[in-house]
Amino acid sequence: MTRPGSEIVANGKPLPVTYADRERVIRTLKAALAQGRLTEDEHEERTARASVSRSRAELTALTADLPDGITALPPTPRDVRIALGVIIAAAGVLAAVLVTNPDNALAFMAALAAIATLIVVPIITVGLIIDVRHQKRSGGQLPPGPAPW
Repeated sequence: MTRPGSEIVANGKPLPVTYADRERVIRTLKAALAQGRLTEDEHEERTARASVSRSRAELTALTADLPDGITALPPTPRDVRIALGVIIAAAGVLAAVLVTNPDNALAFMAALAAIATLIVVPIITVGLIIDVRHQKRSGGQLPPGPAPW
């Protein structure tokens, strides 16, 4: 994001704020609310202001007192359970298609989607499992630094 006073200019006019810019700020505000950095009233007021903002400087002012990168929330065990559920559902769809209608075009498309899911989601799930286990072991803290001597 740009800082107030450093707008991106084209033909002498600041570029308009896009929907994606507003959504990025709203996600940041939602994460700040979840982390307890904003009250419910502050969140509602800032979200309303973000929805009607006309410049990037206005958007930047809404998150100026928040640290950068707070939208990256760590995965939870619930995320792992959801991913495992998706894998089981995709395997069930694939098995049902292969057993009942392997020659139907719609069933073939469902089978392709299930196969793609079974290729991609397990990789993501393993990453989630590793990340959650690492968080549990470290207690959510950074590793200790070198000895003070």
